[in-house]
Amino acid sequence: MSWKRAIGFVISMSVAGVGTASAADLAAKAPAYKAPPPEIWNWSGFYIGANVGGAWSDNSTTYTMPFTAAGNSFATCGAPAGVALPALAGPNPFDLSTDCARPSSVIGGGQIGYNWQQAAWVFGLEADGQWQQLIQHSFVRFGNNPAAGAPMGSVATDTAYFRSEQDALGTFRGRVGWTGGSWLLYATGGLAVGEVKHSATEVLAPGNSCPAAPSTTCRTGSDDRTKFGWTVGAGAEWMFARNWSIGAEYLFVDLGSSTITLAPAGGFFFNASTVKFEDREHIARVKLNYHFGGPVVAKY
Repeated sequence: MSWKRAIGFVISMSVAGVGTASAADLAAKAPAYKAPPPEIWNWSGFYIGANVGGAWSDNSTTYTMPFTAAGNSFATCGAPAGVALPALAGPNPFDLSTDCARPSSVIGGGQIGYNWQQAAWVFGLEADGQWQQLIQHSFVRFGNNPAAGAPMGSVATDTAYFRSEQDALGTFRGRVGWTGGSWLLYATGGLAVGEVKHSATEVLAPGNSCPAAPSTTCRTGSDDRTKFGWTVGAGAEWMFARNWSIGAEYLFVDLGSSTITLAPAGGFFFNASTVKFEDREHIARVKLNYHFGGPVVAKY
């Protein structure tokens, strides 16, 4: 081998060796790709939030008055057709006006709760307070009553008016749900407490005055109290970001019944009559919650 060929061989081997070493160095320095650890969503812990939605009255009114005959007219809005409302001479707990019923209302408030998660099951307790104003008007206009001495209905257009109102509402409920990660489906039920108001007014021949005290032409009664009942419903919730969730919920609320008795007042009102109010409502709302926990990041 000539000296030129020997030198060329040595140079070729050196270049090859440098290239191999550089590739090995690069391979050793390049970091291996590592996927981010998955998030394990956990619903356990305290939360607090706000809600807004709609409420719809499901009230019913049962009026019991002796001596009335067929031909009565029932309605739930304003004044009977073609009948002038009484001109009130004094305070009256019933709003005898042409305002129609408002059986629906915006409802809003806040909630606080705590969840325990066991595998895919979530158990919790939640309390909330709500503002609303559900008002329902109704009336009965009597037809002619052939019964002699009948205290109501002896004159066409004698009328009985009723009013019910549901205001502040609170619930304390248990929750049982199933989660697949960031979402939660649940059923709920428990105690409900609310402020309710009712009134009943009977007027002979509309146009007569109705003083505060019972008279021979008008009598009235009312109540205003806090009632306890029950509620049941269901909902869905989605944790869209760490510590934050949004959800939708439906509740049925039953606060039981209230009865107003109009005692005999002399004159035509020698009998007693009763009005039974059932206080029920449906609620549909959206909720936004902040969780003092949030998803736990798994570590390798």
